[in-house]
Amino acid sequence: MKHITEVYSRTSRPIKVLQFGEGNFLRAFVDYAIDVANESGKFNGNVAVVIPIPADGIKKLFNEQNNLYTVCLRGKKEGQVYEENRVITCIEKVLGAYGNYNEYMELAHLDSLEFIVSNTTEAGIVFDETDKFEAAPPTTFPGKLTKFLYERFNFFKGDTAKGLTMLPVELIEKNGENLKKCVLQFIDLWKLPSEFKTWVENSCTFAGTLVDRIVTGFPRDSREDYAKELGYEDNLIDIAEPFGLWVIGENSIESKLPINSNKLSVEFTNDIEVYKERKVRILNGAHTSMVLGAYLAGLDYVSQCMADSDIRKQLTQSVYSEIVPTVHMPLAKATEFADAVFERFENPYVKHALLSISLNSISKWRARVLPSLKDSLANTGKLPKWLTYSLAALLAFYRTTEAGAGCLIGYREGKPYEIHDDADKLAFIKTMAGESTAKYVSEILKRTDFWGEDLTQIKDLEQRVIHDLNQIEMAGIKNYINALGKN
Repeated sequence: MKHITEVYSRTSRPIKVLQFGEGNFLRAFVDYAIDVANESGKFNGNVAVVIPIPADGIKKLFNEQNNLYTVCLRGKKEGQVYEENRVITCIEKVLGAYGNYNEYMELAHLDSLEFIVSNTTEAGIVFDETDKFEAAPPTTFPGKLTKFLYERFNFFKGDTAKGLTMLPVELIEKNGENLKKCVLQFIDLWKLPSEFKTWVENSCTFAGTLVDRIVTGFPRDSREDYAKELGYEDNLIDIAEPFGLWVIGENSIESKLPINSNKLSVEFTNDIEVYKERKVRILNGAHTSMVLGAYLAGLDYVSQCMADSDIRKQLTQSVYSEIVPTVHMPLAKATEFADAVFERFENPYVKHALLSISLNSISKWRARVLPSLKDSLANTGKLPKWLTYSLAALLAFYRTTEAGAGCLIGYREGKPYEIHDDADKLAFIKTMAGESTAKYVSEILKRTDFWGEDLTQIKDLEQRVIHDLNQIEMAGIKNYINALGKN
């Protein structure tokens, strides 16, 4: 079997992007998008990858492959099963922040450098007052970034045209804003010049971002099958779904970063919050409002739900009639996203277990479903039947007096399943589960610490949930879903 380097070669280009992180997501998302843009002639820039932690093994893998690797997309697109194999050729070099410190810092001197992308996990964007400027490198990512920016500031003698654009994709709220805050804190902590602080504030951009693509990474169980299909060995294969969306909360940089394509959508906006709302309400809200009832109805995976006529009808009616109209953007854009969500749920290559989605469902329902329910009620004057039902399904899924190790134990057709949530929530539910349905519902809906408000104050919600839960318990949840779908 040939090696990837015997089949493909890499094209050297100016380094425009410094990337903190070498993980699966960035490689199948950011680097994929840049590679597509290079191929189309729109970008003409390569990436220097910095491994932010001591890790020589992964750097060796890149070196052995001349920084080449394959992104394999598997899923559905435009109603058809979709497969794509793309060899990524835009990684110019891979350095260790620790093992190649001097070479890494010299990247700050590059005239071509414009962007810094990062994915250092949710815990990466932190300020730690014990971090040291003298360290080579500082321990935290914001500390490393601050020192790198200071090196660039000094090398270019404060040239305002040499500021960089930061594009953090860490999954935290206001990622760009929080990264900038940390950098400014380090400038103050380390007593760096005020001129440098002004340069960071006025010449550098910290853009908030929203990213969306499922990346499953290296196919350990099927690596030989992929090698046979591709016709070469690749120890850095990266598997992902076809859908990809990168929302960047800074309109002003669109012309400098022309990487939007029909392969991965990149949208620039000064109102990123509405895109976050769309994702939370439609994608996450569809999951949360569907999975608990579907599990009790005998299904185990999202793909099974899409193939079940009753669950599919529930999802279709709830998403398009109850959720999409509440999203605060043009209906066509919200509907287009919903269409893509359905294709993602149908992905035959992904087995997404309902029980894994069920974790911490109380806080998920509060964040993902409750806002849509309230806005739908305000818009139409009546409670949305499916979102209301989803709260009853949650209470049915959680209703048990049996405790397990750090969980509650529920039963589906006589077989146990685990219910995981915050300990105080589970403890209260356990004490209420044996009460009458009316009391069980009423006491839980009153818990402002669960929902952020007393849900019994929402007109008719308490009585509707009691009715739905009674019907679930008397008729069986599958029969009740079927009956609701006919209304």
